[in-house]
Amino acid sequence: MAALVIYFSQTGTTKAAAEKIAGLKKADLVEIKPERPYEMSYGKTVLTSMKEIFTKARPELAMEIPDVQKYDRLMIGFPVWCGAAPNVVLTLLDALDLNGKHAAVFTTSGATKPTKLAVKLKKMYPEARWHKPLNANGVTEEEIRNWM
Repeated sequence: MAALVIYFSQTGTTKAAAEKIAGLKKADLVEIKPERPYEMSYGKTVLTSMKEIFTKARPELAMEIPDVQKYDRLMIGFPVWCGAAPNVVLTLLDALDLNGKHAAVFTTSGATKPTKLAVKLKKMYPEARWHKPLNANGVTEEEIRNWM
């Protein structure tokens, strides 16, 4: 089964988790790149995220949309901002054909459980076949293998 790990990372934490997961799964790896990078302080990131959530913004991407047709499984990783997936992640998910794809979320958050986010994404993108999410903070290789 061909797999693709798609991730967004601001500080490098999610990137490290994505690389670890992709290595163990022998999956391809794609980074979500916003046109306007979120290179700002924590406080400004929170305010920007709240504004994007409130306005349902879809920030522009500075990347090629990956062709997911050759993949059976998609693993989507991101930090949790204001209890939600960063809207730039939703921009990419809106552009993908998720019909019938096996998909799972992994998050890097110290406070928000990934299950809440997975339920939201399942409602927003019901055409995908969503699987159990993973909190990837400090996760071991064995936990990753069990998740996959």
